[in-house]
Amino acid sequence: MHVLFVCTGNTCRSPMAKAIAESLIARHASLQTVITVDSAGVAASDGHPATHEAVEALKERGIDLSGHQSKGLTAAVAARADLILAMTPSHIQGVAFHAPEAQGKVSLLNPNHPIGDPFGQPIEVYREVAEELERLIHTKIEEICS
Repeated sequence: MHVLFVCTGNTCRSPMAKAIAESLIARHASLQTVITVDSAGVAASDGHPATHEAVEALKERGIDLSGHQSKGLTAAVAARADLILAMTPSHIQGVAFHAPEAQGKVSLLNPNHPIGDPFGQPIEVYREVAEELERLIHTKIEEICS
């Protein structure tokens, strides 16, 4: 199962989600051959680092995001995914625009409410987003494996 996390610029939410998912998967050796993850942004340009606050918020959780380089969503990136998890409804629309053939495999990571964009916000907001992402991704991994 290849899971793709999608946000806007691929410098905050989706790279944080990818790194958190990789960390959770690494804790369970049996999952490492079952689930792979990636991230992209519907309005991202390639090669930008994660925001300093995203790096710091995950560093506090023992996760290294310092090597991240942003990547724009393309039809090819979407085609590799079995499941695309978007942060907001507008990201679902972005997937439909960039990769219409992938519409059937995209859903919201949190179907109850969008995951807010921490970009430009204080580190505390990034910490809250990281906590929310970890909780949601843990649940999603359990769903995938059951």
